[in-house]
Amino acid sequence: MIDLESAISKERRITLKLPGATSNLGPGLDCLGLALNIYSKMSFFILPENDPGIPLITFKGSIAKSSLAQDQGTLTYTILSRLWKQDQNLLQRARIIIDSEIPLGVGLGSSSTAILGALWAANVFKDRIPTAPALLAEACELEGHPETLAACLLGSMVVCGPSSTSKKIVTQRLNWPREWHLIVVSPQYSLTTPTARRILPKEVKFEDAVHNIQKTALLVAAVSRNDEQALMEALDDRMHEPYRAQLVPELSRLRRELASQPIIGCVLSGAGSSVLVVVNEKRKVKVLEQIKDWAESEVKPPRVLDLQVDQEGIQELQI
Repeated sequence: MIDLESAISKERRITLKLPGATSNLGPGLDCLGLALNIYSKMSFFILPENDPGIPLITFKGSIAKSSLAQDQGTLTYTILSRLWKQDQNLLQRARIIIDSEIPLGVGLGSSSTAILGALWAANVFKDRIPTAPALLAEACELEGHPETLAACLLGSMVVCGPSSTSKKIVTQRLNWPREWHLIVVSPQYSLTTPTARRILPKEVKFEDAVHNIQKTALLVAAVSRNDEQALMEALDDRMHEPYRAQLVPELSRLRRELASQPIIGCVLSGAGSSVLVVVNEKRKVKVLEQIKDWAESEVKPPRVLDLQVDQEGIQELQI
């Protein structure tokens, strides 16, 4: 089989490094995103001519072992197909290699990497320079929740919301304090966004809505001012986690396990199924050890990831 990475000229290939991402961070439902230093490397190639003997999509890394890998590849290729609908010759010559360490279907932004990777490649191969606002606008037409997309695109923490005067998404990027590390507990089962949405109530109590507004505002202030005590108070949700906890029992079990530990907070990662633990790097070793011991005691041990926040967002690699 042809080695695409060595056989195709630089003008006909691009390689992207895209971070995973989490969202919500407790109370910030559908408006807060955070990039993670776990990555998907996506390489896009344009063959000189179509060769049916070369697979459309090749998987490497952890994703190659996932039963959901084909879904990730299909999403990427489907987006290219939409964007290049009028250029079938280009589409037929396109090939993709996905080398990803991001677990799929567990609330860590894998779909955002697929969407943004395809959009970036589609622009570059059409000699258009990708810009963050344009990419985010295009991506949001394909994926209705911008916070994970924006975090993957821009890096660090983002606050997102729809414009009141246009169809644009307004984003603000904040610098997440580097000493606040993240431990992700990723169960063996996946959880689709529609499933996690359906369990939410159609209406919420007024006092719960006010609670979340207050906590989200406090969370943003805590990050901006590097105030760990304020962040501990802010990571408290009443609008989605009490309901989604029914689908992710690891959330309540892990909170009980860590009740006496000096963590900053423990929240769902996105809609689940992963759980996110925020901890100061000075206290991480003991907490991480306890989480790993707890995970090993589970009937179906979840994967434990020792992560930090990615500060760069999408990067085009010169290979």
